[in-house]
Amino acid sequence: MSSSPVGKKRVFCSSRYEHKLKKMRHASKSSCTTCSKIDKPKNHETYVSSWTMENAEALGLFYDKNICDISYFYEIFSAYKGRNRYGFIYPLEGASKTLIDSLVDQINGMINKHGVEMATGWDWTVAADWPFVWRKCCDAIKILSETCRPTVSDGEHIRSYAGLISFYRTLKEHVQEEMWRSNSYTPSEIPKEAYSELFSKFLEIFLLLPRRGGFRKSVMMIKDSTLTSTPDLHLTLPTYSAPSLFVINVVKAKICSLSDCEMFDIHQAVDNVILGQHAGELLLEFQHSCFRDLQAVFGILCIKTSVIFTCLKISTEHYKYIKDYGEDVVLKEMDVDSSSDLVENSSLEEENEYAVKFCNTKDAKLSRFEKTTDKKHSNKSGRIFYTKPFNYLVSSDRREIMEFLFWIGINCERVAVSKV
Repeated sequence: MSSSPVGKKRVFCSSRYEHKLKKMRHASKSSCTTCSKIDKPKNHETYVSSWTMENAEALGLFYDKNICDISYFYEIFSAYKGRNRYGFIYPLEGASKTLIDSLVDQINGMINKHGVEMATGWDWTVAADWPFVWRKCCDAIKILSETCRPTVSDGEHIRSYAGLISFYRTLKEHVQEEMWRSNSYTPSEIPKEAYSELFSKFLEIFLLLPRRGGFRKSVMMIKDSTLTSTPDLHLTLPTYSAPSLFVINVVKAKICSLSDCEMFDIHQAVDNVILGQHAGELLLEFQHSCFRDLQAVFGILCIKTSVIFTCLKISTEHYKYIKDYGEDVVLKEMDVDSSSDLVENSSLEEENEYAVKFCNTKDAKLSRFEKTTDKKHSNKSGRIFYTKPFNYLVSSDRREIMEFLFWIGINCERVAVSKV
């Protein structure tokens, strides 16, 4: 009988202890959870594909008001006389200049005699036109493969010639796909991947090697958030680290035809969402850019068979502030224009003088609602320059960009050889 009360007492004590222990464990768990939240802030991941121009402008990235000439891209290099990190030189001289001229003449001659041309303003949207274009592609492939040969039989000329034939084969497949779609019971738009493939083959004519964007996702930390992007195509140097030459986005235009380029306004031709996304792609590509020491990163907007070359000029200081402070760069009007990090380790006075002149905006502050000026080459940090659209199937447009693309390709060849 005496054991029964004792037994009950033990059970009661055990129950009270268990209840107290549970409370302590719960409190401890809550405390640990709170601590972990404080010690490890949640990392938010966002994607450039969700950006608009508001996102870009909040970080101080603005498109210029007017188009710039393709020669502006040369000016970035000629100013530093080849003293950029990867040794891109403009103008090329001697054998390299002769090589470019010879390659341009070869490809121009072959396309003019045997190639496939699109009439200016013609979008190839009429189904009846496709069989004609398809036959032209077949003829071009046959003549170029069987009866036409490069006049110079060195590696660059043969590679460029082979690239031209490969391009027309891809164009033929593109036209076949378009014919099938136009005759289908359920017509649909040709996917942008088809235009990515076609433009890739066009770039190979110029000794360039495009890569699909998915092979290397770009990542950037902005404050406590991770920003990622996967562009449609990359152009990279053929070296082990594969730094970026161009980031390429294949997009749609708001207007049907881009042929009237005299009054071209990128804000009217391209949706603000696309412009914001491309600005984000350029920002993320800056850390991989071959031209980072020139405070530049190059891009291309591909709209069907038309291309717009873009260039983001941004100081290393501005880029660092974006990583550290995000939108506060604009909200707090931080001074982000600096010429001190242009052409690292350069002590030449003429280069330093040009650097100051090139980015002479130290006293200009960024404003969230800043309007771009009419001055074409103001070069404030965070400014995106762009050319008019060039349709690479229209001879007059293609001639304007061929030398530039061959210049990039020949410089890549030089760099690749020097790195071996």
